[in-house]
Parts: sequence; C-alpha cells; structure tokens
Amino acid sequence: MPARFLVSALFFGLLLTALLGFSAGPRPASPPATISLRINGLPIATDTLGSRIFVGTNHTLRLNIIRANDPDGEGLTILIDRFPLTPGTYAFQEILSGHNRDASYRYQQVAAYSKSCPDNPGLVKITAVDTVRKVLTGSYHCQVCESGRGARRFTMTGAFSFPYEEE
Repeated sequence: MPARFLVSALFFGLLLTALLGFSAGPRPASPPATISLRINGLPIATDTLGSRIFVGTNHTLRLNIIRANDPDGEGLTILIDRFPLTPGTYAFQEILSGHNRDASYRYQQVAAYSKSCPDNPGLVKITAVDTVRKVLTGSYHCQVCESGRGARRFTMTGAFSFPYEEE
C-alpha cells in the first residue's frame, strides 16, 4: 500500500508540474538586443545601453540609435507618428500627406535632418512584434541632409531586434 501511494503522489506531482508550465530543464534565454547603424555604408558601433525604442500609447514609434563613441549624444532619431504595433513598412514620403514622419541625426558638430533633403526617401520596416517580451525586429533606411553649412547627405541604414519601452 505505501508503494502504491508513493507512485500516485509522484504521478500527481509530475502532472501538476506539467500543468503549471514548469519544466525540468533550463528555459531558453531571450536573444540579445541588437541594433546596428551604417552611415554611407560604413558600420558604426552602437551603444545598446543608451539606444532606445519607444512605442507611445498614442500609436507613435520612436527609434533613438546612439553611437558607442558618443554615448551622451543624440545619434539618429526616427519618428513614425502612426504606428499600430504590427509588422509593416512605414515610409518617410508620407510626410507630404500630413503625417509626422521624420529622421534627424546629431553627432558632435553635425546636424542633419530628413526634411532638409529635397528628396527624403526613408522607411522603417517592422518584420516581427513580440508583445510578450516587448521586442521589435526590423530594419530602417533613410537619408538625412546636413543643415546649414556643407549640405552633406548621409544615408543611414541598420537593423534591430530590440526591446521597446511604452511611453
């Protein structure tokens, strides 16, 4: 009789563990946060601690990508004002339709904006949204033009799989 009780208790314990979602092995770790930046094709190291992705309660998306060699700087900021938190492509040309979609870049003395370019092709492509872990995966491409002197054009590209913060 005690052996039968022990087997029943062990079976019940295993069943309860399975129902509650506990596993005997380690859980898979979340993939590391990655965010990249290329300026005119040259890779630039990014600061993953200082970089941020914000999703606003008013359906805005703001990517703020900080350079590793300028952690206190502004880096590249991309704003999408109508973001439904779903995969899709959000193009900068829609600035002309009244949407507020823009990119700006600041590094030391350089200040450049997508609105300063006569042609400002840019897009953010979201390929995956993980609302449980709050991670966005995608890529971006934009052109920004230096304001004021020089009027240099910079092409900014990159990819990310990065946690987002709600604001």
